[in-house]
Amino acid sequence: MKSYQFKADSVEEAIQLARRELDAYEDELDIKIIEKGSKGFLGIFGTKESVIEVSLHDSHSERKLYEYLKGILSSFDEEVLSEVKLVGRTYKVKIEGEKISRLIGKHGKTVAALQHILNIYANRMAQIKVNVTVDVGDYRYERKKLVEEIAHRTAKSALSKKGKIVMEPMFSFERRLVHEVISQYHDLKSYSVGFEPYRKVVVEYSERKYKEDRRKSDPIKRRGYGDAGQRPSRQSA
Repeated sequence: MKSYQFKADSVEEAIQLARRELDAYEDELDIKIIEKGSKGFLGIFGTKESVIEVSLHDSHSERKLYEYLKGILSSFDEEVLSEVKLVGRTYKVKIEGEKISRLIGKHGKTVAALQHILNIYANRMAQIKVNVTVDVGDYRYERKKLVEEIAHRTAKSALSKKGKIVMEPMFSFERRLVHEVISQYHDLKSYSVGFEPYRKVVVEYSERKYKEDRRKSDPIKRRGYGDAGQRPSRQSA
C-alpha cells in the first residue's frame, strides 16, 4: 500500500491537506503521526512543522469507482441500484433494477463495454494491476450456464471434425469457463488469442495431448518397461 507524507503547522492542518490532495474522507485514511510539531520559543525560534504519513483504505477506491459508475448510469432512464466491493485485486460491481436489460445489450456487448471502461478507470487509480467484473442482474449466472453449453457443443464439433474452432470474443471469466470444460476432453486443447476486449478461445483437436497425458499417468511405460512391468531381457534388448 502506497503511503504519502504531508506537512503543515499542525497535525489537524496536515490531515485536512491530505484529504484535499487525495480527495478522501478522514475515515478513508490510515494516519500515522511522524512529527507532532511545535511552535518553538515565542512562536519564532525552533519551530517544527507537523508531519504525518497517510495511506488509503480500500473504501476510498471503492467509493471513487462507485461515483464514477454512478455518473455513467445517471443517463440511464430507469432507476438502478449498484454496489462496488474490492475482493483481493478484483472490484466486483453489482447492478440491479427492474428494467436493466439494455445495460446488458446484444450478446452482452454493452456490459462488456461498461466493464472495459471501469477497468481503465480502476487501474488509473491503483498502484498494482486490478480487475473489474460487472454483473447486471443475474447475467453472469445465466451467462455461465450458456457458456458451458456452448463450450461442450464446440468440443463435440472439434472432435467430430478433428480440427480447430475459433470461438467468439469473451470476457476473461467466460474464457476460463471454456478452458475448464475443454480440459475434460482428452483429445482437445484450448488457448486464447487476441487482445482485450476481443480476445477469443481456440479449441483444437490434438491426439498428441492425449498420448502425452497417458504417458505421464503410466510410470511403468515411462521407464521403458514392458506392459507387464518386467525389465526387458538382454536377448530382446
